[in-house]
Amino acid sequence: MFDAGLTEMMVIAVIALLVIGPERLPEVASKVGGWIGKAKAFISTTKADIEREFEASEMKSLLTEQQKELEELRQMVSSTQDDLRSNVDEAKTLFENNIHSSIEDAKSLDNEDKDIDSKQAKNENKKSD
Repeated sequence: MFDAGLTEMMVIAVIALLVIGPERLPEVASKVGGWIGKAKAFISTTKADIEREFEASEMKSLLTEQQKELEELRQMVSSTQDDLRSNVDEAKTLFENNIHSSIEDAKSLDNEDKDIDSKQAKNENKKSD
């Protein structure tokens, strides 16, 4: 706690012995030791509280950072879903247009075949007349 060496402690002990006297020195030393013990306990408790608060603030900042990353991921997933939906809708529209076009082409070919058949039937009727 205090950077006091052996010689400083000896000087303090001699002064305390002279000022307090040998009869009361053990009682005063016991009280001072108790106060020092309480001070050390208070300091260690305060240090632990500060460390816990520091860790809590680190955890809060980590949580905030992860929430931001999670929100970015949600936005990416949302934009990917929107892109996918638009691509699927576009493909569906193209497919439907191609199907309708194919149906129309088939109908026109069928009509052309019918026209050709009817012309051939007329030609055959003319030949047989």
